[in-house]
Amino acid sequence: MSKILVLAGGSVKGAFQAGVMKAMMERGYQPDAVYGVSVGSLNAAYFVNQLGMQALTGGPISFTDASQDLWDFWETRITSPKSLSKPFNIFQLGLTALRKKFKGLVDTQPLRNLLTEVLSIRNLHASPIDLKIGAVNIMDGTIYYVDASEEYFLDYLMASSAVPILMPVVKINGETRRSFLDGGLRDVSPIKKAVDDGANHIVCISCHMESIEGGHFDSGDLLALVDRVMDIAVNEILNADIKEVMISNTTIDIQSIRPPQPLTIDIQNFNKMDIRRMLELGYQIGQDIKIN
Repeated sequence: MSKILVLAGGSVKGAFQAGVMKAMMERGYQPDAVYGVSVGSLNAAYFVNQLGMQALTGGPISFTDASQDLWDFWETRITSPKSLSKPFNIFQLGLTALRKKFKGLVDTQPLRNLLTEVLSIRNLHASPIDLKIGAVNIMDGTIYYVDASEEYFLDYLMASSAVPILMPVVKINGETRRSFLDGGLRDVSPIKKAVDDGANHIVCISCHMESIEGGHFDSGDLLALVDRVMDIAVNEILNADIKEVMISNTTIDIQSIRPPQPLTIDIQNFNKMDIRRMLELGYQIGQDIKIN
């Protein structure tokens, strides 16, 4: 496996990745596989799904068309927080906490419904490129990478993007011993996994700058605080991972694509214009980078 596209986490900032991908595919970039965690796993799965759909029709494979589909998916289907989740009311939160049955601050059934609608295991199996997504088993702290051959792939996909506390733990097939959360808890970017799998060229698209600077948030807002803490943790771990891989693997060509400024978006109150802004910024960055 030579060229692997690696997509890091970043919540709804993941629209930035879709913009970068569109520009890159238009300029001829064609990975052999896409690896993702957190929102990167959602982008990876949708992109690979669209390629598989093309393959099943028997027509030519167009990476450009698949990236345009991903852009359209963000622009038309993820237009507000309600597209992905709905908050529990105070009574529900208090009751579940008292009963030790806490299920996160939001209900992610809208996201599961959306993914069930737009993804097909048949499409994913038919894709000409490989897909791997990562999620963390919170019972033993191990990160697991799965592909579309996994029987409970949708569960793992939901788990991969399940931000701790904000979103509920995902129990694979309802089993407590297989309780999973966001893959970003262990690998904020599956760049090491790509190296282990034999990549000789890696493009890593992150939604975070090299340092956390600027951007206003309200520390009294619980959801905003969770998002900010995750941003800081993701940023530091990603910096360390990229540095480690570059130092220890001098024969691997690694491109790290990151926004030049903080991606600011309110995860509780975004709209289609905010998503469009992320897409366009990513597209602009993607047009400026060198394609190897």
